Amino acid sequence: MTDASPAPRPRIASLDLVRGLMLVCSVAMNSLLVTPEWLDHAPWASVHPIDLVFPVFVTLSGCGLGFALGRGVGFGELARRTAVLLAAGLLYNAIVSASWNLDTWRVTGVLQTYAMVVVVIGLLHLLTRGWRGWAAITGLFAVAHTVLLAGWAERCVGGVLTRECNPSGAIDTLVFTADHIYQLGAGGHDPEGLVALLGTLVSASAGATVGHLLLSVRRRALARSAGVGAAVLPLVALAAAFLAAAFVLTWAPTLVGARPVPMMKRLWSPPFALALAAATTIALLLGHLLVDRAGTGRVLRGLSYPILALGRNSLLVYFGSHVLMGLLSRPLPDGTVPAETIAATIAVAGHVQATWTAALLLFWILLTSLLHRHRLYLRP
Repeated sequence: MTDASPAPRPRIASLDLVRGLMLVCSVAMNSLLVTPEWLDHAPWASVHPIDLVFPVFVTLSGCGLGFALGRGVGFGELARRTAVLLAAGLLYNAIVSASWNLDTWRVTGVLQTYAMVVVVIGLLHLLTRGWRGWAAITGLFAVAHTVLLAGWAERCVGGVLTRECNPSGAIDTLVFTADHIYQLGAGGHDPEGLVALLGTLVSASAGATVGHLLLSVRRRALARSAGVGAAVLPLVALAAAFLAAAFVLTWAPTLVGARPVPMMKRLWSPPFALALAAATTIALLLGHLLVDRAGTGRVLRGLSYPILALGRNSLLVYFGSHVLMGLLSRPLPDGTVPAETIAATIAVAGHVQATWTAALLLFWILLTSLLHRHRLYLRP
């Protein structure tokens, strides 16, 4: 008797590949013992290289959620994931700050933001599981955030958002109080607060749009026995649409005499989110052409294996590397930095930073390759 059940569809490996490459950049940047000013987080209304990492992670997470939730939403699973991420975020804040004082325990954070992305994107899958619906949701989030930022700027001196005048400084402080947000409110905003969350949802929804478009293209390609090249025009068109939307939302406020909406990470503005979503879409397309085609060569599979392994355990590596460096960068009583001491023991003279970065990358690659071999993945 033959088994009439359909064969499982192959995994779309391009998502893992791009996530893995993003994690290489993330671990490398996070490993720096001394971060140059041009690379460190932008002080306000601009974007530096390190500001791209978490938004790319969120966009790719939206794509992954699109794959995972395309067939259905389990409320119990969503609730469990959200609870685990929120608890882990609070624990992470305490570890990084080296303080367990409830009066100043930060409530917001990257893991908490990620938890909200998971639950909101999950619930919105009850409304639509098609790429057109997700494109509309992305547009609604982007327009809402643009209206908030542009409208608030009208209250500010010169119509410009500043640390002293911005919606995050007012809204996040009102909701959480200054003692429980970024820099105890001294920063004038919270890059992972409620206002930034609206921008985060633009990135995640854009990622879900890409994910559902890829799924749609693959279904059509399988039905017509077409190759992965069928995704080229749809994904290029979507990337162009994201860029066009970023341009329109940047300059739309000028039609009513307001200033353009800046491209910035601190408040996760829609132009920033959409422009980065366009770049991520092209990266996913290139990865799709490279590793998703049937009969991928043995050499290419071997070369991409460590990167794919990183991508399969992206949550572990992204947040785990931050926790590890946070612990290793705590000053000792004599004022030295543990990471420098550890790096010095394995470094070639004159190459401390390069050796330290290489050691951290090797650690995460070996760990995730071992976990991947045994099909063990961190899924909160």
